[in-house]
Amino acid sequence: MFRFVSAFAVSIFLATALCAAQDNFFRVTPYLQRPATDAITIMWLMQNDAPGRVEWWEASNGNAKVFSGISSSRLAPELGYDPRQTNYAKPYLPFTVPYQHRIRIEGLKAATRYCYKVECGGVTYTNFFRTAPLSNSSVRFICYSDSETEPESTGSRVSWDDPKDEKASRRYLIDQTTGYASNIVHMIRRNPDLILISGDLAEMGSKQVDWDEFWRHNAGAYNDPAGAIPILASPGNHDYHSYTAEAGEVGMRKYLSYFEFNPNGADVEADRQERFHRLDYGPATLIFLDLNNGPDGDPSKDTNLRLSDKTCRAPDFNEGSPQWNWLEAQLKDARLKKRFIFVFSHQCPYSVGPHGRANGDKGRENYEEWLSGVPTRCLTPLLMKYGVSAWICGHDEIVEHSVVKGKAIGVDGKARSHKLHVYDVGFSGDGLRGRQRTAKKNPYETFRVHTDSKEIWKDGRLIDGGKHYGHLEINISPDKNGRLVAEIVPVYIFVGHDEKGKPSKFERRVYEDVIRIYPQEQ
Repeated sequence: MFRFVSAFAVSIFLATALCAAQDNFFRVTPYLQRPATDAITIMWLMQNDAPGRVEWWEASNGNAKVFSGISSSRLAPELGYDPRQTNYAKPYLPFTVPYQHRIRIEGLKAATRYCYKVECGGVTYTNFFRTAPLSNSSVRFICYSDSETEPESTGSRVSWDDPKDEKASRRYLIDQTTGYASNIVHMIRRNPDLILISGDLAEMGSKQVDWDEFWRHNAGAYNDPAGAIPILASPGNHDYHSYTAEAGEVGMRKYLSYFEFNPNGADVEADRQERFHRLDYGPATLIFLDLNNGPDGDPSKDTNLRLSDKTCRAPDFNEGSPQWNWLEAQLKDARLKKRFIFVFSHQCPYSVGPHGRANGDKGRENYEEWLSGVPTRCLTPLLMKYGVSAWICGHDEIVEHSVVKGKAIGVDGKARSHKLHVYDVGFSGDGLRGRQRTAKKNPYETFRVHTDSKEIWKDGRLIDGGKHYGHLEINISPDKNGRLVAEIVPVYIFVGHDEKGKPSKFERRVYEDVIRIYPQEQ
């Protein structure tokens, strides 16, 4: 397997490898959470309990004052291992309960780069972070979904449909582990401000080794983008997986332990405060939803017929629910501030993939299934009304762009034409799902990789096009008139190979579906 390590991750990779033989080491290296103009959170996981000391200073000032603080720590039993699940493939961590460390650094300057150093139990980590910029600043976001990490992905090459024969398939050129790793390398090279994930981070949320694998890529031995770039996310159905008894909540307790989001302040219980959340960053409002479960007994309002209301704490998203009311309040506020608004959820409302079928138990031949994204269409009028720029999802893993046209209500109360852009970007590191339609036609579809990015071959080599691992890049910057515009760029990591299919290079390329939009586009 190829190993990809960024320039700033080399030292920590070596340190982790050495420390693994010691009594204490980083199980998850320090990573950033909850960015603000004047504050940031640093978290990490240790093998044993030990005091943690953090130092930070302004990177651009050679004589900058060095500040320091001590982390809080706790035993994190929710991140332990199920003793009934012992047949794990090649575990790289001992099956012990980790200690979780956290420190909130405050009193920082906006849009400023800081260096930081963590010393904990005899091991050291260094990196940098940037505080959030002001509202008129340029920003760059990387967005993706469906990494679905698991140790078993190493050596597993997914089925890759043959464009010459709709009933045939090949095996992709690299395995899923290498696909996700190469994708992350190119994300880092673009120096984004944030990484934003629309769910399905781990293959099975209730399996600790699958979370271990996620952090191995993002704050561990493979790479550590999260040490310098905050990661925010919406939960996906795989993060709740498995669905038996209380297992869905086992997965979510792990998810909520790893991440620290702004409490939503909605009229919901404490364990639902961070399942949906908002962050204002530069000129953008980023809203993350949990659309994993509607009311039992009504398939038209439920996205997961396997999750029970009795054991699952996923909040309802239908009209009148606390999440709906909270969402409308956030959209209204962001519109008044004339911000770009990006909404993130796992389930995609418009898709030609398997989850584009309606929920029901009558079978695929009747366009019904158990994990449909169709019920989330109830949110479309709300997002349209408040001029949301884009709704970024995953779930079907087919790289599809849809455009819904309608009317947005401006701050002045007048209705104006608006386009709601909807994306499925579930191609970060798991499947490279299907060329063939399994749901009915999507009338809003404007671009789909399998039909709009033709594979070009020469002398037994793929030289361009086709379905590959990748991500979505959002760049917000001034146009020639000084007005901020968002450019949305679908990126894929092209795998160069010889005539025998052996990979030789990994290149960042762009699909021909780049768009530019303004806040509340008219």
